[in-house]
Amino acid sequence: MAYDPRYVSNVAFTDLLFNIVVGLAFLFLLAFILMNPIAKEKDVEEKSDFIIVLTWDDESGDDIDLWVRDPGGRIVSFRNRGIGFMHLDRDDLGLSNDKVQGPDGKMIYVYRNKEVVSLRGYSEGTYLVNVHVYNKKLWKDGKMHRSNIKVELIKLNPYNEVAQAQFIAVGRGQEFTAFHFTLDAEGKVISVDDTRETLIGAKSVYGVGTPYDELENQQPTGMTLEETERWIQGEGW
Repeated sequence: MAYDPRYVSNVAFTDLLFNIVVGLAFLFLLAFILMNPIAKEKDVEEKSDFIIVLTWDDESGDDIDLWVRDPGGRIVSFRNRGIGFMHLDRDDLGLSNDKVQGPDGKMIYVYRNKEVVSLRGYSEGTYLVNVHVYNKKLWKDGKMHRSNIKVELIKLNPYNEVAQAQFIAVGRGQEFTAFHFTLDAEGKVISVDDTRETLIGAKSVYGVGTPYDELENQQPTGMTLEETERWIQGEGW
């Protein structure tokens, strides 16, 4: 039988080529998805109602503590890290516990000075938040410096920064009142104030906006008044 081009068809070849192209496109898309997985919602949701965050200079050697008293008079601090609805995550000692030994025996340093008190639940009434300078120590550079302290009250779920206070610590034993905050029966913050009140029994309690001439009354142990004046002016030792 003679060859007749009228009866020749390329349909099968075209279909095969099309299927190959579709298959390659599908494999490319699958590989792209595997390389870039779809972002998931966070797996762990913070269940606390409030957190109180204390931070100070990351390279400071100072041991600074967060103290919180609830409406029932219960106090959480490094001495009692969990009571009632309150829990202190860590007693940060400054540089002293910013290091850990790695698997190879070498020391790993994480310079971060931070303490957090979580309120997993709440009581109606007024809370008191204070900061205590337990000890003044050398910084990473081997010198003494003033520590810049910040305390934040944060409401979670939904997130809201309710209050903030900042201080400068110049002497061991200083106690600062960050703020009082009052919650209603629904857990809503209805008032915040910075009235000074002691929690640890310090002779003097400082607060937001304390002038330097008042701070110098508690200069670091062993410092003369002249050294304290240089300290307060930022000259250090």
